[in-house]
Amino acid sequence: MIDISTQLLGFRLRSPLIAASGPMTSDFAAIERLAQAGIGAAITKTILLDASINPRPCLYRGKGYFLNTERCSTISLQRWLSNELPKLKQLDIPIIASIGMTPAEVEQLAYPIVEAGADMLELSIFTSYDDPSPMVEAIRRVKKAVDVPLSVKLSANVHDIVEFGQAVRDAGADAISAIDALKAGLHVDLETKYPAMLEQGFGRISGEAIKELALYHVAQLAHYVGLPLIGTGGVMSGIDSLEMISCGAMAVGVCTALIVNGPQSVTTINEQMMQFMHEHDLDTLDQLRGKVLTRIDFPLSVEERREYERQQTDASKRVAIIEQDECTRCQTCQRVCLYGAVEKREGRFFIDPSLCEGCGLCVSMCPVGAIHYRGEDGEY
Repeated sequence: MIDISTQLLGFRLRSPLIAASGPMTSDFAAIERLAQAGIGAAITKTILLDASINPRPCLYRGKGYFLNTERCSTISLQRWLSNELPKLKQLDIPIIASIGMTPAEVEQLAYPIVEAGADMLELSIFTSYDDPSPMVEAIRRVKKAVDVPLSVKLSANVHDIVEFGQAVRDAGADAISAIDALKAGLHVDLETKYPAMLEQGFGRISGEAIKELALYHVAQLAHYVGLPLIGTGGVMSGIDSLEMISCGAMAVGVCTALIVNGPQSVTTINEQMMQFMHEHDLDTLDQLRGKVLTRIDFPLSVEERREYERQQTDASKRVAIIEQDECTRCQTCQRVCLYGAVEKREGRFFIDPSLCEGCGLCVSMCPVGAIHYRGEDGEY
């Protein structure tokens, strides 16, 4: 029996998927649709003391990426307290209220929002590139005001996300959401000479384009910080979700997929996860959680972590090998090999190990996965 439920801060989530703070969590009606589709939990649009006003247009879907200039919740605090949160409390999923933006503001918001029905809080705090102290101060203030689990949203737009993660952990945060959308991107239309975001011009980047960056930061936080993680950024499929979990995430935040594919994408992603697990004899997510971390050579020093190319490495004797019964003779490997190591003999392609540098380009570009590595420790 495949079980995709997960435990997060004392709550059992029927699915590891959490709707990240965004347009699809703007009010009760939006979150209810996600709950009906099978979401595990939802993080509200960030609630402020004073409602936001969005530029128009504020959303743009590009090829493999998404831009937005959305602000925080456009709903008044009073409406959240009197209507949205009490109704959300009736759903059978945990509700995480996102609140911002300064330590003083979240201190005022925390207690009434929890009283209105929030099960947990996520702090979205303005901070500079190199100073986590506003987050630290916000955590301390909120911890004094309420007694519910507290997560902090971290961005990759900082000088060292591990330092930020360690700071919020030491201040008392119970979990981390990472990563937020990236700052920033620009799409231009050469026909009109206008940017896609007419008022602001540029916007935060999310979607497929940031997944690998998100996986990197989730793995870093899992290894160096150790708090429960809501891994967020570029998750569009069940495979993406399981990749997040393999990098140490306890739960998986989804946002862009919900926007561009609708609430039904929750059901689809859940089904894709279960299909992969069935095909690979996995019964629970814990059998996959964090498995990639043991195969990453994490730097020991702060200096090497911040600039990984300083890290010393031993030259391996790993080379590529073509599995002849899988090869379709497409010639991609020969075309892209930088070292002239791929040769054609009697209609088949072979890799000369004396010339192969083991760079991995042909492995990543083979359309049928017919090329593998061979090293001193075997093939993989």
